[in-house]
Amino acid sequence: MTKYSVKKDDYVMIITGKDKGKTARISAVNKEKHRVLIEGDGLKTVNTKAVKARKASDKGGLVEQPGSVDISNVMPICSACNKPTRVGYRIGEDGKRERYCKKCGATLVTKKATAKKATKAKATARRKKAAPADNAQVDTAPAATVAETNAPAAEAQKSEE
Repeated sequence: MTKYSVKKDDYVMIITGKDKGKTARISAVNKEKHRVLIEGDGLKTVNTKAVKARKASDKGGLVEQPGSVDISNVMPICSACNKPTRVGYRIGEDGKRERYCKKCGATLVTKKATAKKATKAKATARRKKAAPADNAQVDTAPAATVAETNAPAAEAQKSEE
């Protein structure tokens, strides 16, 4: 079985064909046919398929499916140098085989960068700003119970009778 430099969920650049120069995400790899299914905005290699509604809740019509491209026509994009690159393999610090970028030498992580969550220090600072000031007066009087509030009315009814 042949090993490929791309895998599912990698962001790649298409290097030949109708969509040359565009970036896409790999949704599946077909090793037997040497092809990858790609998804992205504005790609011409998207397949449309007419689908009938089988149930009342299903929608019919034209459905777009990811297009298929030969695996040799895509190159993974390195997140460190942000360029399409060839892939090398080496043994990492943890003893496992890892992919690396041949251009910059960084470990190849081709997933899109996601927004980082706020650290605990920032979150607590936000909470302190939202909390009321220490010198603000807070009503600490205990709430009256239902029996206490209805007691004068009950006594008034007894005296009338």
